[in-house]
Amino acid sequence: MKFLIYITFTAAVLTIVGCKNDVASVLLKGEPVDYSFTNVDLAEQLVDEGLVSQFSLISNNAGSKAKIEALYIGSQDQIKIDTVILYLHGNSPNMNDYWQLATNLANIGGQHNYGVMMFDYRGFGNSEGTSESIEDLIADAEACITWLKARGLSKERLVVYGYSLGAMPAAHLAADPSVLEIGKVVLDAPVTTSTKLLQDATGLSLSGSTVTSFEYNIPLVIEDYDNYLLWIHGMEDKTASFENFKYVFDRYDNPKKSSAELEGVGHSTAIEMGFTAYEALMLTFIRQ
Repeated sequence: MKFLIYITFTAAVLTIVGCKNDVASVLLKGEPVDYSFTNVDLAEQLVDEGLVSQFSLISNNAGSKAKIEALYIGSQDQIKIDTVILYLHGNSPNMNDYWQLATNLANIGGQHNYGVMMFDYRGFGNSEGTSESIEDLIADAEACITWLKARGLSKERLVVYGYSLGAMPAAHLAADPSVLEIGKVVLDAPVTTSTKLLQDATGLSLSGSTVTSFEYNIPLVIEDYDNYLLWIHGMEDKTASFENFKYVFDRYDNPKKSSAELEGVGHSTAIEMGFTAYEALMLTFIRQ
């Protein structure tokens, strides 16, 4: 469950400055897949397979439309009363790699205690199009929130959870919501800015804006978010540095913020913690 950044261009990246979408397409690239969402694929936290739905939605980023693939775990009839967690996954190629994590979220506090929605970004899995900007990822998430709202979800029952790559659109979406206000957001193991992402990936002193159109800035946007936030970060994370997390989090002025700083844990936070500890952490956050 690594934050897979498809970087084979450490030297070649200098030759494509000015071709920003080319770099973005390297950073944000999945692969087609035969989806498999069954208990056979789970090591723990099984689900009622009759409550697992996989379907397509249309995402619209300022007129740029794409069909994306989505998954809902839980009774759709209960969306009007359930708390729902929208899970924005990391940079692995498709949702299959996050199926166990999604079912873990559905079962914290008891089997199917929460509804969980997950989707593949444009160009990931069987979702159409290409993810070339943070706005593309945000639009895909907003398509899911629109679907949930149409089935009765209200803002006080929505939790947005962004892991690794997914934490980037989650932060931007929370700070500037267009469909539903987000009362609770989880940022799990993010790299905090596009510049930091490029520098860590290439080892070069590059500004994200000079190399890629995929620009984001978590520290800047969360200044505008004043609802509940949980930031999860492993102290041994080699992909998204713990020191950078501490610098950003300690300077974030929000009395509703909280953090889980995990000793001995790397980038795969939820798996490395174990379900019992993860369940306790998430229940405390969601129930506040």
